[in-house]
Amino acid sequence: MGFRFKSFSFYELLGLQENETFDFQTSVDIKTGSDRVIIGVMIQVHRKSDEQIYANAETESLFLVEGLESVKDESGSLMIPQGVLVTLVSLAISTSRGALLVKGAGSFLANIPMPIVDPKVFVSEMQSVKDTILG
Repeated sequence: MGFRFKSFSFYELLGLQENETFDFQTSVDIKTGSDRVIIGVMIQVHRKSDEQIYANAETESLFLVEGLESVKDESGSLMIPQGVLVTLVSLAISTSRGALLVKGAGSFLANIPMPIVDPKVFVSEMQSVKDTILG
């Protein structure tokens, strides 16, 4: 339903060596409402040679949930099957990866795409997440 950058910043690297290596630290925040899921993706880019952070990005992907029986927990948040939630996290991370490349075009970020990550590692055992298909 929507995507936005909450924040984005980077420091330009002058004299970047061809063999420079970078690490990406990625974290995910999952929020559910009565009919929607917001997946926040936080990304930090570290240069290995000096262990400094050279880029930060925070994105949010908004998903409207339709077609699932409206099962809610005691707080009124939608209960999402774990398989569906993994798919939503995967979509949010992939969209953030592409947006980071576009936003970093013309900088060192254009040459170091964010690595592929397993979205399952970000889906913790939350009380409102169920392993069975709802409906």
